[in-house]
Amino acid sequence: MTLFQPLISILAFLGRHATTMMAVGVFSGLAFPGVTIHLQPWLTHMVWVLMFVSMVHIDWADVMGHIRRPFLLGTALVWMLAITPVLTWVIVKDTGLSPGLITAVVLTAASCPLMSTPAVGMIIGLDGAFLLLVLVAETFLVPLTLPIVSTNLVSTPLSTLDLMGRLAALVASTFVAAVIAQRILGKARLETLRVPLHGVSVLLLVGFAAGLMAGVPAAFADDPDHVIFVTALSFAVFIGLQLAGAGAFMLAGRVMRRDWDRVKILSAAFASGNRNLAILIAVLLPAIDADTMLYFVVGQFPIYLMPAVWRQLAKRLLPA
Repeated sequence: MTLFQPLISILAFLGRHATTMMAVGVFSGLAFPGVTIHLQPWLTHMVWVLMFVSMVHIDWADVMGHIRRPFLLGTALVWMLAITPVLTWVIVKDTGLSPGLITAVVLTAASCPLMSTPAVGMIIGLDGAFLLLVLVAETFLVPLTLPIVSTNLVSTPLSTLDLMGRLAALVASTFVAAVIAQRILGKARLETLRVPLHGVSVLLLVGFAAGLMAGVPAAFADDPDHVIFVTALSFAVFIGLQLAGAGAFMLAGRVMRRDWDRVKILSAAFASGNRNLAILIAVLLPAIDADTMLYFVVGQFPIYLMPAVWRQLAKRLLPA
């Protein structure tokens, strides 16, 4: 233990300063593209390890205990996996966006939440248990729903079965590995490693963002207006999905006469925009449209930078 103590201390430090390190990761790829470009062949592997580390933290008994609130969960699943991709497609299909950007925006609206959503949500002050349940349910459902969206609304370079197979393999393999790790290490040891494991996640997030951003300076040099436009589009989609989620859940709660407090509504809104682009990159590489890939790359900016805005928003809207 003494031998690894310095490493554990460093990882714990990274875990305690996660949001700052995430911002550093986004901009490090811009600052050192010649170095971070070597991370690009490892992007899919980093996604797998990120999902594994996140699933190791999951208390499956806690998840099962929260299933007793099925209506809110069901509303979130239908909204995020069915309604938002269709609604997004209706909005963007005749806007003049390139096919690659339309594909990127619609698949973003059809994806599951980021694996870091519960952890970031709890830091902000949202309902971490609900976010965890939404994350788990949608991660296991998205291999079934995303291929349907890609087949009927947009064109992807993969067949339905191929896309479904890749997603299912990614989710199932990380789930099995996480359950085995939980059995071997035990709950008590995993709890002592919680903060260092968050540090591992931060390192992977930094590496993933840096590897993606390595190509942005060259793309910006070739066509700065296009890169700025796609970046602005990614922020608009991110914020738009969250605002739409807040409105939809407020309306649904009133119509169905459900007592959903502000915390639950904001939690659902947060998950609604905080979509997993990494899983899309992992299953679509290497056959991916240039505009689609550019959107997924610059789409990391709102993912890594907006939690700081959410934290200030939560301070104003939520109880202390």
